[in-house]
Amino acid sequence: MEIMENRNLKSGLKIGVIGLGLIGGSVLKSLNNLGYYVVGISKSSHIEASKFCAKASPYIKDVKNCDVVFVCSKMSETLSVLKELENIVFPDCIVTDVCSLKRFVNFDADGKRFERPYKFIGSHPMAGTEFSGFEHSFAGLFSGAKWILNEENEILENLIKDMGAKPVLMDAKDHDKFACLISHLPMLISTALMKTASKDSGALKIASSGFRDTTRLSLTDFNLAYDMLDLNSDNFDILIKEFVQNLQELKNMSKEELKDTFFELQKIRKSMYDENGKNKLV
Repeated sequence: MEIMENRNLKSGLKIGVIGLGLIGGSVLKSLNNLGYYVVGISKSSHIEASKFCAKASPYIKDVKNCDVVFVCSKMSETLSVLKELENIVFPDCIVTDVCSLKRFVNFDADGKRFERPYKFIGSHPMAGTEFSGFEHSFAGLFSGAKWILNEENEILENLIKDMGAKPVLMDAKDHDKFACLISHLPMLISTALMKTASKDSGALKIASSGFRDTTRLSLTDFNLAYDMLDLNSDNFDILIKEFVQNLQELKNMSKEELKDTFFELQKIRKSMYDENGKNKLV
């Protein structure tokens, strides 16, 4: 894993953003605030988005003359959007997605890399909230966040840094394993805890901040949660077994073993984040 070096921004770019939910809307608002010419594409949010960008449209063809296109559609729709763009954008257009999984946008079911008539670079901003929709998007979402790139590209790196994020180079296979461990599995655990507690109304009545924070990811959009489980099932199978094993080990530890384990894990956890809650490890 490599944090990419700082480079000067390119100017005069025309940027398209397809799909204006939380991530796409935040990309649009961020780049528009920075003075870029941004075209937003959304069938449901283009009217609202027109207040925040140079042009908003419900038609994907309107990204034709863009230099860079961010595909921020639902994960289940991303491959079809990338296919449609093959007949719209020019060969030198840089196209990136923001899906939380990377193998399926880079490789087909047989493991062969997709050949596309434009410059495609898989990416994933490690930022978000439990909310969805354009109305919850905001320009500062990516400030201080890591942004995964499957390949280096100076123009795209500079746009990401201009939005306040830190580009990180990582291949698709490693990304999907790591994303399952630190994002997708926590969502499943959060939901499982909520499912368990929901059967006891007395417990819910006395639940406070610890339960609130631990179950926050159970508010994840259903479609996104399903796509995570469906498209990353091999990593889930491995990591669920490892997690359950760790639960059993913790439960069966002696008092001294448990104390030592708690202290060691707390030391690691405290070293990870700064005072603003941003991951400071590189």
